[in-house]
Parts: sequence; structure tokens; C-alpha cells
Amino acid sequence: MQRDHLEQFILSNRESFDEATPGLQVWGEINQALDRRQSRRLALWQVSRAAAAVVILLACGALIGVYLFGNPEHQVASLERIAPEYAEAEQYYKQQIHQKYQQLAAYQRDDIVEKDLARLDEVMEELRQELLVAPKGKEEEIVEDLIQSYQAKVAILERVLGRLQETNPEFNKPAEDEETSI
Repeated sequence: MQRDHLEQFILSNRESFDEATPGLQVWGEINQALDRRQSRRLALWQVSRAAAAVVILLACGALIGVYLFGNPEHQVASLERIAPEYAEAEQYYKQQIHQKYQQLAAYQRDDIVEKDLARLDEVMEELRQELLVAPKGKEEEIVEDLIQSYQAKVAILERVLGRLQETNPEFNKPAEDEETSI
């Protein structure tokens, strides 16, 4: 029944409802509310765009880092996968080179020798890169070239040490109170 009273009231006062228009103050408040909503949407949109840009930049940086620096364990694992005896030989020659460098530390280094050793290091790195993409039958040949490069580096270091020890015999023997590492 109440509905009938409400409906009756609306029908009887229809003309007064149609004539009434809201004042300027009401329209101003509506306009301000709409502006606030739009500014929130705009701020949220800008923040989400900035966040997406940061995520894209981080992803690109990670991909570039993986591409440039790669996984060094992968190189050793591939050498062990091809022939374990070569991996052992490589470890042996690395140890020999390290020992020779320690012995050379007592002497003045020659720039020409340093350049030769740096060039050998470059060649060895190129061989490692080739090894990663080499076809199946070519891998052992590249590994043998790599081992020969290690042998050449050890031979160069031994020759340099021999000549330095001939010209400077006082550096030949360590002092009695000094320890030598094995």
C-alpha cells in the first residue's frame, strides 16, 4: 500500500519535479568529484606505465647480462663432457701457470713477455668460445689446440724464468726463513 501512496504522490506532483533544476553549487560539486576521479585514474595510469617500464628495463638488463657473461661452469662442464682426461690436463696446466706466475712475481716483468702471454690468453678464450659452438667431430681437435696453448704458455714462462734466474742468481733460492707453497 505504501507503494500506491508514493506513486500517487509522484503522479500528482509531476509538474513540480520536472520544473526543478539543481543549483550551480550542486553542479560544481559534481564537477569536482569527476575531476578527482579522473586525476586518480590518470595517476594510477602513470604509475603503472612507470612500473612496466622499470620491469622491461630490468628484464633487458638481465638478458644482456646472461648473454655477455654467460655461465662459466658451462664451459668447464662441456670440456669434461667431451673428454675427462682433457679437463684434468687443463687443470694441471692452469696449476703450472699459476706457480710460474708466483715465481715470476719476484722479478721485474718484461712488457714483451706480458703481451705474448696476453695474446695466448686471447687465443685460448677464442678456442673456448669455438668449443661451445663446435660440431661434434671438431670438439676434440679444439680441445687439443687448447691444451697445446697451455703447453706453450708454460714453456714461455719456464724460458723466461730460466733466463731471469741465470741473470739474477740471488733470486734463485728462497731465504731460509721464507716458506714456499706447494
